[in-house]
Amino acid sequence: MSLRLRLALFIAVAIAGALLVQGFLGYASFERLQMGGLEQQLDAYLGRIVDQLEGRRGPPRMFRRDRDSENRSPGAGLPSLIERMGSDNAPLLPLPNPAPPGTIAHARLLREGVVLQEWGSFPPEIPIATQPQARLEQNWLYRSVRLRPGVYLQGAIEASQVRASLVGYQQTVLFTALAVAFLGALAAWLVSGPALRPLRHLQEATRQIADSGDLSLRVPTEGSGELLHLSQTFNQMLERLSAFRQRETEFTRNAAHELRTPLTAIRLQLDSQKQGLSTPEETLSVVQEEVERMTHLSESLLTLAREGRGQRVGLDLAQLALEVAQSAGVPYQGPERLEISGDPILLRQALENLIGNAQKYAPGAAVRVELESLPDRALVLLRVRDEGPGMPPEVLQRAAEPFYRAPGVRVPGHGLGLSVVAQVARAHGGKLVLRPNQPQGLLAELWIKRA
Repeated sequence: MSLRLRLALFIAVAIAGALLVQGFLGYASFERLQMGGLEQQLDAYLGRIVDQLEGRRGPPRMFRRDRDSENRSPGAGLPSLIERMGSDNAPLLPLPNPAPPGTIAHARLLREGVVLQEWGSFPPEIPIATQPQARLEQNWLYRSVRLRPGVYLQGAIEASQVRASLVGYQQTVLFTALAVAFLGALAAWLVSGPALRPLRHLQEATRQIADSGDLSLRVPTEGSGELLHLSQTFNQMLERLSAFRQRETEFTRNAAHELRTPLTAIRLQLDSQKQGLSTPEETLSVVQEEVERMTHLSESLLTLAREGRGQRVGLDLAQLALEVAQSAGVPYQGPERLEISGDPILLRQALENLIGNAQKYAPGAAVRVELESLPDRALVLLRVRDEGPGMPPEVLQRAAEPFYRAPGVRVPGHGLGLSVVAQVARAHGGKLVLRPNQPQGLLAELWIKRA
């Protein structure tokens, strides 16, 4: 089931539910009003019959009798007709039926469950009962009034019109709920079509990408609100995935090329040794050099592949920088101790790469290592400064890219040294900054978070 159809059905069910609840409450109020009016007519009818039995004329006083009967002694104040009816079983004179105008009403006088007299033709479906509460039986509303012990007056008034009105009310509510729910569903179906168009574009784009793997697809940025934001975010995600795939492809191609070079050199050297063109010592030296080159290359590739998942421990960065600087034969300037949290293997490799780059591309130039703790103590700054030829601005911008080699550079290398340094900096929450040294040379700054 589509989202559009589910939305239309949800709107229909919501509208129908709301209208049915409202209709139920209205029906309850309408029923109470109708039945209350009918009960008043029945009470007035019974009151007139009681007045006839008492020989009284004038307005009925049924309610006063009901209210006062609880405090009266049986038969107190009643006329002789009712008294005689209970004492000597004298025949009762026929009395007219004082039914309310425009209605059909019947009554019967009961004594010990035996009918003594009827006013009209009492409906046979109504049982003989003495309960004072009004009850509805089929199309009749009936109740009984106690006149004296064992003597009751039971009355019934036709309620077919009231019941027809209630049935009509129910049908109206049901029909209205269904009709309005259908119209609501239709309106939701028509309105949701344009509103859900961005989602259909997203669905179609994801299907095409899943089938073809083409990340160059984009979805139209239309609509508003969350759907517009979703389309824009989806396009941004595709752009990043496309760029990531392109970088991955270039990285894999360059890595394969760099690994093929030492293997080719080893094979050529072995062929040369087989043909007697080189001595075993010369072959062993070349093989050892190329193996070391592949080892360094694989370590650099591994560092780039770790993506910042280094193990951070407490270490003395000043002591580490001093050891690397002394090992490379360059001076160190900075504090004697500087505690940080980091990966000592990665940091050592990054510093060795910076010093190695400076010595490789600025042979004979002065190189020194500097360490500084910034005033806010959140970052530390590790610098490698050389006074060599430096780098042109366009090379500075791309020098940290994997396998990038500056045009015209003939120095052996893989183009991974600064890439590894930049990756190590990111792994420690920092960055690598390359800028010209003053008055000349290159200044490489490694920004590292202390923790």
